[in-house]
Amino acid sequence: MSDTFICAYALNGDGSGTRLTEEALRSAGAEGKPAWVHLSARSASARKWLAQDAELPDSTLVDALLAEDTRPRMLPREEGLLMILRGVNLNENAEPEDMVSIRIWIETHRFISVQLRNLKGVEEMQELLQSGTGPTDINGLLTTFIEGSIRRLAPVMGDLAEGIEDIEEQILQMQLAGLREQIISIRRKTSIFNRFLLPQKDIVGRLIEAPELKLTQNLKQRLQESHNDMTRFVEELQAMRERAHSIQNEVANILAERLNRNTYVFSIIASIFLPLSFLTGLLGINVLGIPGADDPRAFLIFCGILVAITATQLLIFRKLRWL
Repeated sequence: MSDTFICAYALNGDGSGTRLTEEALRSAGAEGKPAWVHLSARSASARKWLAQDAELPDSTLVDALLAEDTRPRMLPREEGLLMILRGVNLNENAEPEDMVSIRIWIETHRFISVQLRNLKGVEEMQELLQSGTGPTDINGLLTTFIEGSIRRLAPVMGDLAEGIEDIEEQILQMQLAGLREQIISIRRKTSIFNRFLLPQKDIVGRLIEAPELKLTQNLKQRLQESHNDMTRFVEELQAMRERAHSIQNEVANILAERLNRNTYVFSIIASIFLPLSFLTGLLGINVLGIPGADDPRAFLIFCGILVAITATQLLIFRKLRWL
C-alpha cells in the first residue's frame, strides 16, 4: 500500500475484500466495483489525493473530510452522502472520552473514510474483509462501522455505571476522601459522551429511511437495533448524570453536617472555658487588692470555684440537651 492510503479494498460481494493499489483503485472505479478507501488526514499525499485525484464534487467536501474539530452530522447531497461519526478512543494510553472521529463520503460504488487518529474500527474491518466475513457492499460497510462503534461503547458505559456504584458504596462506608474528584470525573465523562451520542443517535435514525442509500430490509433492521442501543445509552447517560448529581449533593450534605457538628463541639468547649478564662485573667492582673492574695488557701479555693462553675455549666448543657 502506498503512503496515500492507509488501506483500500474492493468489495467482492461475498464478505471478502481485495486490497487495491492506487492504479487498481482507478480500475475498480471505472468498472463500477464497490471500493473502500481509508486515508489519514495527517498525510500530505492523502490530502493531495482528496483534493486532486479523488474527483470529489467540490472543495467544501474536501474541507469537511479534513476538518479537525468535528461533531456528528449527516449531509445528503446529489452526488452522495457526507457523514461524520464519533467513537470511544481505545488507543493505547488514551482516555475513552477523548473521542475519535471518522469522516465518511459515500457514493454509489465508493466509500471514502478519513481519520485523524488510529481507529480500532478500521483495523477490525480489515480483519473481517481478509477473513471473508465482512460486508458485501457499501451500505453494509457503513452499517458494520456503526455497529462496531456501539459495541466498543458498551463496556465503557458499564465502567461508568460501576464507578457510580463504587462511589455509592464508599458513601455508605463513610469513606469520603477523594469522592468529590471521582464524582466530577464521572459527570464530565457522561457529559462528553452525551454531547456526541445524542446527535449520532439521530443520524442513525435518519439513515434508516435515507432514500440515498436504498437499504435492504436486513440492513434497516440492523440499523434499527443500533438506534435502539444508542437510545438506551443516551437514557443511561442521563440517569448516571442525575445519580452523580444526587451523590454530589449527598456528599456535600454529609460534609456540611460534619462541619456543623465540629463547629458545635468547638462552641461548647469555648462556652465552658469562657468564664474560666475570664476569672483567671481577672485574678491574674498584677495589682494590689486581689482577693486572697495573702491567703495560702486561696489557690485551692479558686480551683474549687472553677470546678464548680464547670460542673454547673455541664449540668445546664445536659438539661438543655446540648450534650
